[in-house]
Amino acid sequence: MSASHSLSPVQADLVRIVSKYVLLEESRRNLKGRCPFHKDQATSLMVSPEKNIFQCFGCGKGGGPIEFVMAIEHKTREEAIQMIAGSH
Repeated sequence: MSASHSLSPVQADLVRIVSKYVLLEESRRNLKGRCPFHKDQATSLMVSPEKNIFQCFGCGKGGGPIEFVMAIEHKTREEAIQMIAGSH
C-alpha cells in the first residue's frame, strides 16, 4: 500500500496497536491505561474498541489508529499509514 492510499479505520485495530505500547485493562465497554504521551500516574487514557478511538483525559490527545501511531512514533500521516499497513 502506498502512502497516497487511505487506510480505513476498520482495517487498523486500535486496541492491537495501543497494546504494543500500553498495558490496557477493561473498564466497562472501554479499555484504560496510562497515557504514553505524558507522565501519567493514573489511568487517564481511554480506548474505545467499539468506536476505534482513544482519548487521554490528562493531556487531551485523542484520535484513531493513525493519530496514535503519528504521536507515539513521531511520524507523518503517510509514514504512520505505511507502518500500520505493514503490520497487517
